[in-house]
Amino acid sequence: MSPDSPRAMAPQGGSAIMVALFVIVIMALLAAAMGRFLVDSGEKNTVEVRGVRALMAAQSGLEVALYQLFPNRSGADVPAACANVAASRTFDEPGLQGCQVAVSCSEIQTQRDGETSITYRLTSLGSCGTAAQGSASPDFAVSRTLVAEAFDGVTP
Repeated sequence: MSPDSPRAMAPQGGSAIMVALFVIVIMALLAAAMGRFLVDSGEKNTVEVRGVRALMAAQSGLEVALYQLFPNRSGADVPAACANVAASRTFDEPGLQGCQVAVSCSEIQTQRDGETSITYRLTSLGSCGTAAQGSASPDFAVSRTLVAEAFDGVTP
């Protein structure tokens, strides 16, 4: 037999196919892993953006509540009271669309230098997204809470 005969090459013919299949499988696994990394990165970005939006909604609600509690008016002064605070709302503005804020107010009697005064504790809960199962992305409901205490400087 001569070295160029088909019989001498026949045992080596399948090894290249096995190497090619191995390389294809490894490349497919790498492509699937990279695709999953991209999906995870997009989900993290969505949660981060909604978290910032929820924080801004909570901050906005807190600022409105502080203004309602201590209005900047000239003329007759309205005494500060939690009954004046109604800052809960759903936003329709671009940037905060789909976000809500709920603000609660409580009056706390505090002692300072032997004098009793009233401190107002405002709690603002901003949330963006929805946890409803029928929504486009139910896993990405994000909320942030801010608490502020304000003192009017007036003793009861």
